[in-house]
Amino acid sequence: MSEQEVLDLVQRWAGAELNGDVAAFDELLTADFQGVGPVGFVLTKPQWTDRFSDLKNEEFEVRNAHVRVYGDAAVVEAVQAQTAKVRGHDSIGEFRVVVVAVKQDDAWRIANIQLSGPLIKPGQRPPFAKPE
Repeated sequence: MSEQEVLDLVQRWAGAELNGDVAAFDELLTADFQGVGPVGFVLTKPQWTDRFSDLKNEEFEVRNAHVRVYGDAAVVEAVQAQTAKVRGHDSIGEFRVVVVAVKQDDAWRIANIQLSGPLIKPGQRPPFAKPE
């Protein structure tokens, strides 16, 4: 097993997200996959794929990925950058993403994805912060 196999999995997932390739998720995600969105919602595999009825990614990139492998499991921490429309509204930003991959039947699959809220610049206050 190599870190490269896990990085390749993450890049295939990013390509499926960019292209709205719902069929690709059958091979990329485990049956019991869960995804946690940037504001805390939790989606099952069918819910994750169904979101493409309202979502159109114009740009979707995963960069600065760091992989840690633990036998048949791996944790990837990276930055996800996207330009998208969700229900006609712009969704643009960078998010911290953690991907948990597991090896099942000699293939790596994604068991969990968790996104942070949008990244902000050092010293910048989040829009929800209380005034000083």
